[in-house]
This record gives sequence, structure tokens and C-alpha cells, in this order.
Amino acid sequence: MVYVLLIVSFAILIKGADVFIEGSSVVAKAFKIPELIIGIVIVGFGTSLPEFAVNMAAITNNSNEMAVGNIVGSNVFNILFIVGAIAIFKPMIIDEKLASFDFPIAIVAAILLPFLAFDGTLLGFDQNLTRIDGVILILIFAYFVKETIGKSLVDQKYKEKKMMIYEIAEGTFKLNKFLRGKKEKKPSVKHLSKDIAMIVIGLIAVVKGGDMVIEYASEIARTFGMSKHLVGLTIVGVGTSLPEFVVCIMAARKGQQGIIIGNIVGSNTFNILLTLGASMAIKPIVVDHAMITDAMNVGMATILVGAFAILNKKIGRLTGIILVVVYIGYMYGVIKGAQ
Repeated sequence: MVYVLLIVSFAILIKGADVFIEGSSVVAKAFKIPELIIGIVIVGFGTSLPEFAVNMAAITNNSNEMAVGNIVGSNVFNILFIVGAIAIFKPMIIDEKLASFDFPIAIVAAILLPFLAFDGTLLGFDQNLTRIDGVILILIFAYFVKETIGKSLVDQKYKEKKMMIYEIAEGTFKLNKFLRGKKEKKPSVKHLSKDIAMIVIGLIAVVKGGDMVIEYASEIARTFGMSKHLVGLTIVGVGTSLPEFVVCIMAARKGQQGIIIGNIVGSNTFNILLTLGASMAIKPIVVDHAMITDAMNVGMATILVGAFAILNKKIGRLTGIILVVVYIGYMYGVIKGAQ
């Protein structure tokens, strides 16, 4: 019965995130927020909302080890299995922005995590992920968001100017401006009220779903004598990555390769810098040897995929097969090591 309840919890969590994204996107468009920012902030945040909700629930329920396991499990699943599985069926081309900015930031975040976990031992302090460590990660995240939005707005302005020059040359600029102005309508209060209600309902579902996931995952851990860290690393980590998996599958079917790798890189960066950073800022996390090892695994997985992406500017079928095999081997080692 507990497995059914855990599946229901994941369903509530993921559906809540979906409703939140839909409502937020409509409200943002109503207030004329650029689509690029909606995509980067709202959709990027929305697909990582399950991990964030689960971590907040874990911290408030004194399940710090599950909080770390959730992020590590989710990020390794994202970067190895999802990217690998999609690449097997649809090889991916990496654009310049991802290769020059997003991937390097993701690699820095992934390397920084084991360093922060290990720095207490190196400097003779307690082995903790401290509040200061959390603030450091959050500040890097703020820089990441600022630079990402700034670069996106510059690209958007460039495209708009290019289109305007083309329209002027074609003699259709005034007509298109008139037609665009005719289409713009102020959203009704009734329409906005519905979407704001969706945002509230989505957030409530996400928070409640996160609490339920922690409750039933902890029960499974007690029943089988598994550590909460292992449950977070496997069941919870994979479960909270389902939104990213669904988004990537849909993007692959539509041939939108940029969304696939961008979604994964953005989600992994968000998970470490903001989700884990906020968790640490709220409550320091005591680190054990297993956590340091897992954090190093995230770093190595991110470097592996990042190297393929940055050097080759693509992730082909052979690379995809290698990534999936590495993930299967990693999971086998994790489960075998816990027995």
C-alpha cells in the first residue's frame, strides 16, 4: 500500500508543478514579461520544483540525508540517463551559449559541491555543509540567473532589430506594427483570477506532494532497513526528475534539441545552487563519507557530459549509449554497496 501512496504522492507533486507552470506562464504573459524570461525562470524553476519541495520537506522533517540524496540522485539521473537515452534516439547539437556559459556553470556547481562537503575536514572544522556554504551557492545562482536573462534579452533585441530591418525593407513594418497592436488585449480580471487560482492550487499540491513523498519514502526506508540517503538517491531522486524526463521526451518528438539539453543543464544547476543552497542556508547538513562520494559522482558525471558537449558541440548515439551504461553501472554499484 505504501508504494501506491508514494506513486500518488509523485503524481500530486508533478501535476502541481505542471499547474503552477501553466498558471504562472499565462499571468506572466498578461503582464508582458518576455517569453524568454518566462522560459528561463518559470519553466526552469517549474521542472525543478519537485526537487525543491522535497528538499524543503526533508529539511523540516530532519531528513537532511534524504535532501542530499534527492539532489545527487536527480542530477545523476538527469545528466547520464535522460541525456543518454534521448541522444540514442535523437543525437543532440550543442549551441554556443550552452557550450560557453551554461555547461561551465553547471560543472563549477557540480565540482563545488564535493569541495564544500570536504572543506571542513581539510581545514579541521566539522564535516558540515554550513549556512555560509548555502549562501555561497545561492549567490552563484543569482549570478547565473542574471547573466542568463541578460544574454537572452540581448539575443531577443538583436532578433527584433533584425526582423524590424527586414520589415522596413519589405515595406510591411507599419502594417505589422498596426496588426500586433490590434491583437494586444488587456486580460480580464476574471481570466487572471482563474490563473492566479491555478498558481495557488499548484503550489499547495507541490508542497503537500513533497511532504507525502518524504513521509512514504521514509516509511519504505524503515521497512527495508534502507538509509534515508539511499532512498533519496534512488526512488526519490529518480521520481522528482520525471518532469525533466517528460519535457525532454516531448522536446525530442518535436525536434527541439536545444530545449532538451538546456532543460537538463538548467535543472541540474538549479538543483545544486538554489535547492541545495537554500536547504543548507535553512539548516546545516552533517556530511558523511557516502555523501562526499555521491557529490564527487555528480561532479564526474557532469564533467563527462560537459566534456562531450563543449569539445564536440554534440552528443551522438555512441555517447548516449556510453552515458546510459555508465548510469546503469553507477546505480548497480550504489544498490550493491548498500547491501
